[in-house]
Amino acid sequence: MPTIRLADPHDGSICAAIYRPAVTDRATSFELDAPDGDEMSRRIASCLQRLPWLVAEEDQRVIGYAYASLHRTRPAYQWSAEVSAYVDEHSHRRGVGRGLYEALMRVLVLQGYRNAYAGITIPNEASEGFHRRLGFTAVGVFRRIGFKLGRWHDVLWLERALAPDDQTPPAPPIPLGILSESPLLGAAIDGHPTPRFRQATAADVDGIRGLIDVSVRGLSEPLYTRRQIDSALRYLFGPDSQLIEDGTYYVAEAGGEIVASGGWSRRRTLHGGDQFKHGADPLVDPRVEPARLRAFFVNPRWSRRGIGRLLFYECSTAARAAGFADLELTATLPGEQLYTTLGFAVVERGAVTMPDGVALPTARMRRSLGSALSTPPESQSAG
Repeated sequence: MPTIRLADPHDGSICAAIYRPAVTDRATSFELDAPDGDEMSRRIASCLQRLPWLVAEEDQRVIGYAYASLHRTRPAYQWSAEVSAYVDEHSHRRGVGRGLYEALMRVLVLQGYRNAYAGITIPNEASEGFHRRLGFTAVGVFRRIGFKLGRWHDVLWLERALAPDDQTPPAPPIPLGILSESPLLGAAIDGHPTPRFRQATAADVDGIRGLIDVSVRGLSEPLYTRRQIDSALRYLFGPDSQLIEDGTYYVAEAGGEIVASGGWSRRRTLHGGDQFKHGADPLVDPRVEPARLRAFFVNPRWSRRGIGRLLFYECSTAARAAGFADLELTATLPGEQLYTTLGFAVVERGAVTMPDGVALPTARMRRSLGSALSTPPESQSAG
């Protein structure tokens, strides 16, 4: 079977050759002049900044490619993508297109896209059947929308859902330029399970609570004693319903299980779940105060895969959009390792003392939101 990988601009010439018959000989594409290798290389490089472009390779030769593009540019459309695939004429009916499309869809799911659309010049029974077998359903037909090769052509539009049909608030799609530094991208291309990122809801509280217990117990040793871990889980660590209500807390779920969570806050509290907080939790002023990074937890089975960095991307992007210039947090000792890789620096060391007298050493950390995101973290639990 062919190997599927992320495209490189150096693949431009062979991709242009595969694409050329769709332009010069058929109305499969509505382009009128076939792009050369240099132009295709530019398209690949431009696409990869935000969306996936994959190639299928056999015996070190590219025999097909598939890519995604934005469905529309207005912000409310940002979770929808259009997809296309082209296979060398000598490699048809070998499952190359199917393999490319399935890998492409997995990457789009990982990025946070919820819908995929494809347009087919009709009649084209082979392409229509191909898309339907991959779960696409017809939306409608644009009549006589393109004139090529001496006549007008109709285009059938099809759609495929990439996420459950619910009203769960989505997280902003993760650009491929960010995802390309994560081992989760290769896992998605190869067909391994990968998480979907979204905003947390009140229905997630029990799942988050279970994740926190597994994460703290699995990742805090040997940095904390068993007594410290038990006390922190009882009095300190837990879901913060205010973060969920504010829409600033995210979860990563795979196979219906929440495998990671993390968020940011525009409120005064630096750490602790509902059981630790008392009284009002006022807003801070983004003009003079930092946003808070809050409650990052990862299931040990999913640690060291780059999930922490992707959650941090969601949080830092949203905090920057809300007008904040800096981020601050209270890190546990495992969390300090994580946040250091994300560019945070310790500004003060201290401890949180629980009601039973047990103290948990912590570090107050800060970083600017103006600098670039740092290298992928080793995912750990953090309060």
